[in-house]
Amino acid sequence: MEGTSTAIEKGNELTAEGEVQWLPSPVVAEVYYGVAYTKSETERRQVQNALLGYPRVDVDEEVARTASQLLAVADREAGGNSGVETNDAYIAAIADVLNDAVLTGNGDDFETLGVAVETY
Repeated sequence: MEGTSTAIEKGNELTAEGEVQWLPSPVVAEVYYGVAYTKSETERRQVQNALLGYPRVDVDEEVARTASQLLAVADREAGGNSGVETNDAYIAAIADVLNDAVLTGNGDDFETLGVAVETY
């Protein structure tokens, strides 16, 4: 959404390889939080258009259960609060359930959760 050139290049590479780029519903929530915070109609339209081409994956019971397990393990290993937010646990769980990697500019929290990470 920020137009980071390395992210765009990675997205183009994945598309060329025929890789499905899933859009977890928690990511949709994070993006629309930014829109609501800025109160920008222009940004809302840009976000809405940018998100149109991606298949969604919603949080269901399996994803919620997996997210809870991943976060509990990370917190236990940290001796308390791992610092990973619940939304990131949902995103990690979706990747885990789909047997796919999380594509991100910063993989620290997802690595803490023990899921495959691919950065750009």
